[in-house]
Amino acid sequence: MLVDCWVAHSAAGGPARTENLYWQVRSRNPIFDGKKSRYLKAFEVAEYEAAIARGKRIKALGKEIEKLQQRISKVEALLATV
Repeated sequence: MLVDCWVAHSAAGGPARTENLYWQVRSRNPIFDGKKSRYLKAFEVAEYEAAIARGKRIKALGKEIEKLQQRISKVEALLATV
């Protein structure tokens, strides 16, 4: 599960003049051995994109749970006054 991550590609920098693209998974938090990015091999890209999609879904479900808990506490507060 990768939350707040994305897959990016970039061309070689510096004096390298190749047409190759280098894939990276990037994060807002240092989760890759204390770093915010990690290079990927071409066959790993699909796996990481699937993990990122799962992380986004889990984050969305967490927000839905939070909203439902707020609604439940409001209903409980109303029932306590009755």
